[in-house]
Amino acid sequence: MKQFDQSFLEEQQKAQRATIFRVYNYYRVLIAFLFLFLFLDPNLNTFVGRVNPELFRGTILTYIVINSVIGVATLFLSVNFLARPVTAIIVVVGDIIALTLLMSASGGVSSGLGNFLFFTLAFAGGLVHGRVSTVLPAIAFILTIYDEFYLFFLGENDTQAFFQAGLLGIVYFVTNILFQTLSRQLRSRQSEVFTLEQINNLIIEGMPTGVVVLNKGSEPRFMNQAAERYLAIRDADKVPQVLIDAVQVWKEDPLPRAVTINPGTGLELVASLSELDSPEADTLIFLEDSTEVQKQAQQLKLASLGRLSASIAHEIRNPLGAISHAAQLLGESENLDKADARLCEIIQNHSVRMNDVIENVLQLSCRRAAEPRNIILDDWLRDFLVEFETGYQDATSISTELTPNGVEINVDPLHLSQVLANLCQNGLRYSLKKTGEAKLIIRSGREAGSKRYLEVIDFGDGVSEELEPNLFEPFYTTETSGTGLGLYISKELCAANDANLSYARAETGGSSFKITFMQD
Repeated sequence: MKQFDQSFLEEQQKAQRATIFRVYNYYRVLIAFLFLFLFLDPNLNTFVGRVNPELFRGTILTYIVINSVIGVATLFLSVNFLARPVTAIIVVVGDIIALTLLMSASGGVSSGLGNFLFFTLAFAGGLVHGRVSTVLPAIAFILTIYDEFYLFFLGENDTQAFFQAGLLGIVYFVTNILFQTLSRQLRSRQSEVFTLEQINNLIIEGMPTGVVVLNKGSEPRFMNQAAERYLAIRDADKVPQVLIDAVQVWKEDPLPRAVTINPGTGLELVASLSELDSPEADTLIFLEDSTEVQKQAQQLKLASLGRLSASIAHEIRNPLGAISHAAQLLGESENLDKADARLCEIIQNHSVRMNDVIENVLQLSCRRAAEPRNIILDDWLRDFLVEFETGYQDATSISTELTPNGVEINVDPLHLSQVLANLCQNGLRYSLKKTGEAKLIIRSGREAGSKRYLEVIDFGDGVSEELEPNLFEPFYTTETSGTGLGLYISKELCAANDANLSYARAETGGSSFKITFMQD
């Protein structure tokens, strides 16, 4: 996003003054040709140039030439030169002299040409500030009075003309002061708007929500730092094609105002779109990390689970222990036949499963806060695999693909160990079920945008598409012996360490669970 400062405001004001100067010069050229037309028309030349046609002709031709030269020059001169007050002063003084000569050659204030000085002095009041600007209407008034004295001695006017000249001089001063005041207020208002714009830019820049404004050609007109970070781009002139495609689809059906996109940065983004009624911008997009949204929802779930776990501990655990103990004692009886013994075994198995659910819920609600520290990923993973394979009951085949070596991440090692152990246990179980061999691939590397990741790939059947949306939901399981909390707890532990756990179909045909670490 472009940073604004006071120099930017000054540059804007200079550009505005230069534009006003160019517009005023077009006006000067227009009235010069208007006077020439009036002078050359035999039906109208009684109004202009009647006292001294030669003076009028020479003055108007010179005025046209000078104005034309200045008009061409404004196309090539720099903004700084055109915006200088001294440039406006020279032009205004020249106009006052020229219009006073034309007015003198036409019979003075009675000709009405003095009214054109209003525009000249209004222009001076807008571009020239302070005492110098007030001197300009004084010059126009003095020259007007001088003309009336000159014409009075020639017998071309009477004493009434001096009264008109005095009124005209008062209007000169009023016009100049009025436009000085308006110009000062506009500059003050512009400074206030600029200050508010700076505040808005700082607020938008510091927002955790990404903000993107696209023009009608789907090119970014504005983008804050959060959007650049979410989209992993450094060139603000481009946005990912997936975002442009989402905008095009939304334009065809604008009813859903939020869409989910994956820009290939390891993040799943929720894009909220709105249409702008502006000639320079077309679409406003707010980008949010879906994991943040999910975190808020999960916090509510955790709060509910915390309250629920306290009730479970007191109201369910003790009766469940009594049921399990009674079933165990009953199963040891010598008077039971095989059918009754099987029923006792079922009671004990399900009691153990329910106890596991309670333990997992209690563990989740009482989970300690993350204590991240910097670890070398490949060194830590090597030690983890030695410990994990030692404690695993069957023979395993776990291959690692770590690129690059020596990658450092900031994470709680105990949390990462718990997550990876759960993923490895699941992967080995499903690989063994399908291939007869407990094998895995553990891969690490960098995502687009320098995000580090750790991926666990198995050789099982994978997860069907209809089950994927519920994969990380609590208590959701596809197995009769599972609690449905393993992946949920793993995802929660990743979120607590500023990481994201996601699922995808692996090239082996099995499952790929990827832990993406958000820190660069």
